[in-house]
Amino acid sequence: MPKLNYQVIFDYNPALSKILIKYLNPKKEERILDLGCGRGLYVKVIEKYTDKVIGIDINEKAVKKAVSKKVIYGDATDLSFEPNSFDKVYSLHTIEHIYDLRKFLKEVVRILKPGGIFVLIYPWELIRGIQALGAAVINYGNPFKARDLHLHKLNPQKIKDLIEDLPFSHIKSKFIVALGLHYLTILRKKGHIVQR
Repeated sequence: MPKLNYQVIFDYNPALSKILIKYLNPKKEERILDLGCGRGLYVKVIEKYTDKVIGIDINEKAVKKAVSKKVIYGDATDLSFEPNSFDKVYSLHTIEHIYDLRKFLKEVVRILKPGGIFVLIYPWELIRGIQALGAAVINYGNPFKARDLHLHKLNPQKIKDLIEDLPFSHIKSKFIVALGLHYLTILRKKGHIVQR
């Protein structure tokens, strides 16, 4: 994943926050992971619903400036968590920055409990990198470096193709407008939900 200036990324989008809460539907007893949390502003929101939320990010500067004590340094393609340890995982505008998408998705499958939900929000882009132009100017001083930030142009069908042989069920995908153009995809790990 490219190293980014933490101030470049839109730390918080209130419209996306409402959408995330709607589809994540966090519960007090659930253990929830935010992959690519930046400074942890969405982690802070989820803390209102459960104190069992953790956020990880590979950007050390962002982690040092975290707004929540629940934010830790970590690589979304090589997580230190035990298998089947989270009820829900979410990731907002991270997947397009990750080199190895299969490794990322396999890690999500590994750490999710059977029946667990993965909420994924990623940019709609007509041309790969178009939504990273501003970030490219700030990070590199060059808008033509946007493709160095957005390594993939994704859509729901590409996500379905990536999970084809993984134990995920595709629950829903939709186009959303929330201070920008995005896709939302919801996946569920196959298997039985263990009753508490």
